[in-house]
Amino acid sequence: MAYLDLTPMLQAMRARPSEFEMYGPFLQHIRSQHLLEVDRRGNAHVHARCDCARLEVSREQSEEMTAALSAWRIVYWEPHLAQIEAEKRAAKINREFASHFRPPGAWRRFLALFRRNDSPLSLIIEDRPIETSRREAQGLKSSEKMSGTEQLELLRS
Repeated sequence: MAYLDLTPMLQAMRARPSEFEMYGPFLQHIRSQHLLEVDRRGNAHVHARCDCARLEVSREQSEEMTAALSAWRIVYWEPHLAQIEAEKRAAKINREFASHFRPPGAWRRFLALFRRNDSPLSLIIEDRPIETSRREAQGLKSSEKMSGTEQLELLRS
C-alpha cells in the first residue's frame, strides 16, 4: 500500500516551527492550510483540500509525527502562547496606567471645586521639621515650632 510521506512536514516543523499552529485538536500548517490529526490510537491523518489527504500515513511515521508534535508543543507552542499572554497583560497594564493620566471628566472637575486644596507635600512636611537655617532666614529662633501650614507656606515662598 502507498503511504503519504510526512518527512517534508517533519522537517518544516523542526526548521520553521512558526509556520504551524494549533487549530483546536489539529496541527495546522498556516500557509498550506493542511491539518494534521493524531487519533487516540496514535495514527496520524492529514486533512487537506488537495489530494494529499487521499493517502494514509504509515504507522512508523505516525509515531515519529506524534513525538515531533509533542516536542514542538513543548519547545515552541507553549512558550509562544505564554509570550502572547504576557504581551496581553503588559498591554492591559499600560492601558490602565494611561487611564490614570487622562484629563478628569466634568463631574470630577466639579467635585474638585469642593475638595480641600491641600498639597500632598503637606502630609510629608507636617512630620518633618524645617531646617534651622531656613527658620533663621525667616527670623525665627531654632526653638520655635511651626505648624504644618506655616511650613508649607514657607516652602512655597
